[in-house]
Amino acid sequence: MKSSWIIATKESTEILRSQRGLMGLLIYSGLLSAFSLLLVSNTELSLLDNAQVVYMMAGTVLSAGALLASILGSDTYAGEKERGTLVPLLCTPIDSTALLTGKGLGMLIVWCIMFVTATPYLWAVGASGQNLGAALVYLALFGTPVVLGFGLLAMALSARTGSVLASSLSIITLLMLAATPLLIGPGLRGTAIGRAMDAVNPFAGALNTFDSVIIDSEPFSAQMARLLLVAVWLIFCLMVARRNAAHPNFQ
Repeated sequence: MKSSWIIATKESTEILRSQRGLMGLLIYSGLLSAFSLLLVSNTELSLLDNAQVVYMMAGTVLSAGALLASILGSDTYAGEKERGTLVPLLCTPIDSTALLTGKGLGMLIVWCIMFVTATPYLWAVGASGQNLGAALVYLALFGTPVVLGFGLLAMALSARTGSVLASSLSIITLLMLAATPLLIGPGLRGTAIGRAMDAVNPFAGALNTFDSVIIDSEPFSAQMARLLLVAVWLIFCLMVARRNAAHPNFQ
């Protein structure tokens, strides 16, 4: 566990100190600032129910977190390979599971920083409402496994393909498909196909939980099926990542 934590600290520090990482956080903060100002200043949007605004912000944070995790995950093994550091890294006295755990923990640290960064923005648009606390709790509880799942799946693709570009395109395409509930209206989601997709889509499960808790103030007991969905998603992605990380592509 010590070696995993050393890798996690190294990974997160390099991300946060690198020009790319700092630029990503700057863009993320700018996105939240612009969205918050839009919600507050736009006449039509400012008339929305406070809970609806908080729901929209929570969905934005979840989307940004999943996107960043996908990008970081795609660079883990394939990036090491393209930089010529994968073989020396695997030759160190660290097994593949510890390496995967360390990189996953590094990704978790970055998500925690994103969550902390988003908190004042959620407070700014939702301080006058009643479910701001619940929004933060459920964003952490449901958003974390969804974000880490996409990151782990990107790591699996990175180890399998050995190409940052191929793994990035694949995982971002999957993320765009999973995030369609943000784009399509409730009418389409209410159809049989829409309900079936929501039933197996962890991203939709998290969004539906935000809707249920933030807007409708439903209890935790009503979210158990969706909590199981995101937990199964995380476990599945972890299993796929472990299998592929044990035999990364060297060619």
